Amino acid sequence: MYDNKVKSNIENLFCEVKEKVQEIIMNADDTSSATHSIVEYVSSKITAASRGYMTDVYTSLSKATLNEAIFNDSANANKFYELNLRQKIYDAYQFDINDLSSYKSGIDFKEVNRTYATAGATIGTLTLGGILKATLTKVIDIPLIVIIAGAVILGCGTYLKGVPEYNKMKYIVTVNTFIADLENEFLVWVDVVEEFFNQQVSDLKKTL
Repeated sequence: MYDNKVKSNIENLFCEVKEKVQEIIMNADDTSSATHSIVEYVSSKITAASRGYMTDVYTSLSKATLNEAIFNDSANANKFYELNLRQKIYDAYQFDINDLSSYKSGIDFKEVNRTYATAGATIGTLTLGGILKATLTKVIDIPLIVIIAGAVILGCGTYLKGVPEYNKMKYIVTVNTFIADLENEFLVWVDVVEEFFNQQVSDLKKTL
């Protein structure tokens, strides 16, 4: 299991997200503008933080791996480094938000929603954790920010059906429930990355 520091950092991130989302809602004039702002903020905020979390997870797992007796042998340790697992994780998720055309002029909601729905249809699930797992295993190839934005768009559409008019306090409660579920899905993703790492190491050990 990845260390508690990573989990704590993720919890702190989502606390910050909840506070900002509440501010967005209180300052917005209607649900449409609030939802657009929430999607842009949440997806960019989480994407920007994710690379750091993946670095922390990789550092923690690689340290534990290299402390195993089998990797005390320098040749075996070198074979572990040759797996280049950190780069594989980075390449899978495409963390950089600055190069995405969708963020140069704002999110194209219809396009993001279509891309996310297509990805979900390909792997048979629309859950954030499921799509992030499929990206890691190269079943699908979508930038992380589009995945997060797609999950937020889907989540807002699902959760806000129970808010028939712009009641700000009801909106806050509903969105906070959605953000809490998003945090759980994010933690599932971190578990998936850990499972991927461990499987790669396990396969390597069989060859040593």
